[in-house]
Amino acid sequence: MPRLKAGSLIELTMETSSLLQELLAFGFRVFLLSALISLSTAILLFFVVRQTVVLPVKRIVSHMKAFADRPEDTRNIIDPASNIVVARTEQGLKSMQSQLSAALRQKERHAQLGQAVAKISHDLRNMLTTIQMLSDTLSLSKDPSVNRLTPKLVKNVERAVALTEGALTFGKAEDPAPQPEYIDLNVLVDEVIENEQKFINGRDIAIEKEITVSEKIFADPDQLYRVLGNLVRNALQAIIDTGEIKILARDLASGWQIDIRDTGPGLSQKAQDHLFEAFQGRARSGGTGLGLVISQEIIKGHGGSLRLHETSEKGTVFRILLPNASSQN
Repeated sequence: MPRLKAGSLIELTMETSSLLQELLAFGFRVFLLSALISLSTAILLFFVVRQTVVLPVKRIVSHMKAFADRPEDTRNIIDPASNIVVARTEQGLKSMQSQLSAALRQKERHAQLGQAVAKISHDLRNMLTTIQMLSDTLSLSKDPSVNRLTPKLVKNVERAVALTEGALTFGKAEDPAPQPEYIDLNVLVDEVIENEQKFINGRDIAIEKEITVSEKIFADPDQLYRVLGNLVRNALQAIIDTGEIKILARDLASGWQIDIRDTGPGLSQKAQDHLFEAFQGRARSGGTGLGLVISQEIIKGHGGSLRLHETSEKGTVFRILLPNASSQN
């Protein structure tokens, strides 16, 4: 407070130019210091990111390109570095590359083995055909012992011929892409039934149909005939003496459903576990396991599905689902 009654307010005046200069100088020094700190941080961050992320990612990309060019060369499999940032990524990439490289080598070996098997099967089929012709000649013999053994010989030769022909067909993998068209399913099923009647061999087996399809279906007629023939023949071979096979078809909103039902003894659990595996999924004793595999591939080529719908001691049902024309396109 003012003293000696000098008043209630004292004003002090001074030059501000020097103060302004000091403030500007101080602000400039703060700016330079901030810029220096920011630049140092940016440079440090650049080198840290470059070393820990950019270079490891470039290394991964380089290995991926090299592996894509020559996957059979194990030198192109990445060797994970100690970089903790991408270590798990490189470990995963190494695992994937190792598995893929092994799979490619195995595929190449299988291809070579398949070619060898195809050649062997071709020659073996020719020899078996000759044996089959000789077996037919033996069946004309009047010797009782020959007549008793000949049917078994013929049956086993027929199985061997079927096995070699199936192996050749499956190994070629030359099934053309389906050429779908609108076909009358009733007519096609009638042809299948007429052709498969010859495999009944005197047994009391009825093959019937129940087609409630309102219009023509969209499928490759030859390939669908082949699938239905395979399924009906499997059903015939499953039924021992007496039974029934029924082909049922109906419309769906997205296409058509075709069921092949039989009153056979059903499939064993082992058969169900490997049903659609080549040379393993045998729906019947003595089969090759190729019919169902080929049939499933054909139906998949149509954009549909083939699966085991149900099986029990009362019978088995295989179900085909086919999409309509709009779904296939």
